Amino acid sequence: MPQMSHDPDPGPVTPDPGASVVIQGAGRRVGRIVLRITLVVLAIVASAFVLGAAFDELDPASIRSALGALADAEILALGAMWAVWLACQGLQTAALVDTLPVRRGVLAFLGPTAVASVVPGPSDLPVRYRMFTSWNYSSLEAGLAISAGGIFSIGIKLVLPVLAAIGLLAFGAPLDGTMSTLVTVAIVVGAGLFLLAFVLGSERRTGTAGRILHPVWALTARMLRRDDPDHLSERLVTVRAQSLDILRGRWLMATWGTVLSSAANLSLLLMALRFMEVPAEELGWPQVFVVFALVQGLTVVPLTAGNAGVAEVAYIGLLVAAAGDPFVNQVAAGVILYRVLTWILIIPVGLGALAVWQLGNRRSSDGSSDGSAAETRL
Repeated sequence: MPQMSHDPDPGPVTPDPGASVVIQGAGRRVGRIVLRITLVVLAIVASAFVLGAAFDELDPASIRSALGALADAEILALGAMWAVWLACQGLQTAALVDTLPVRRGVLAFLGPTAVASVVPGPSDLPVRYRMFTSWNYSSLEAGLAISAGGIFSIGIKLVLPVLAAIGLLAFGAPLDGTMSTLVTVAIVVGAGLFLLAFVLGSERRTGTAGRILHPVWALTARMLRRDDPDHLSERLVTVRAQSLDILRGRWLMATWGTVLSSAANLSLLLMALRFMEVPAEELGWPQVFVVFALVQGLTVVPLTAGNAGVAEVAYIGLLVAAAGDPFVNQVAAGVILYRVLTWILIIPVGLGALAVWQLGNRRSSDGSSDGSAAETRL
């Protein structure tokens, strides 16, 4: 009877170290995402406890009832204003990049903003940079456009509180307690902005400021164990020249986009409050503007992703202080509706924008590959 041949024992299987690294990296990313979402949820829960302790009249059932009573026409009006706000944001972004269409400006706003709405800090900047470079803009053009966009976005958030403070002082509004402190801070910020504009308005003054600040700059670099940096004076003058070059012919459109997007944002807040039956007699648009401006300044440095919890406490606290405690539930419902439009809704829509961008890149890559193959055959 013939003997059956057996394959030799392959021995123990050696795991692929590359696959292990990939799995570990994916696990860490998932863990970070879960941690960030947990922090956002905790911030919202903490804000609910703070508001509940501050306002005895706050009733979750009344808030849900007000939100549920939103009419179809009101939803359509909010949707239309939300679309206008996105278009203005796209205009601001596109104005700072040569020949960039507004539709791509909207994508470059939505996608990175969705990331920043979940991940705290300047997490949107690398995403926006990759989007610009994928559209065949150089690293220098992308970097300068992002820097200029940051100047406009942060600048308007710092200018608005100053305008609100000037308005309060001009009309002799009573300033007590927290409001007095906020107005004082806004005036100090305004003075700082004026000084910064004065310094950057001249190349000579910019260089002088760099020479004065260079010792502090160099000491900080040494403490962080960085290489000896370039002289701050030369760097500031170079950055100023590059910024002027990219903004030449574009600053007016970018300014209009910034102002219009802020106006649309304020309109969303005002519409949300009115649709939640907060009467204009108790909370007029000037008061809403003052609160909006102050909160924009308070949240210029995001403490949490999307300013979760912080913005809700600030908006509801200041608006109720202006309207009165009897309207706390209507105000809370309006703020929640506003935050859904300007924060929560941005996350899924922004992720969709990122998917559209990646699909466009894939099609462009496939088209380039087909073209290269055709040239090779020829």
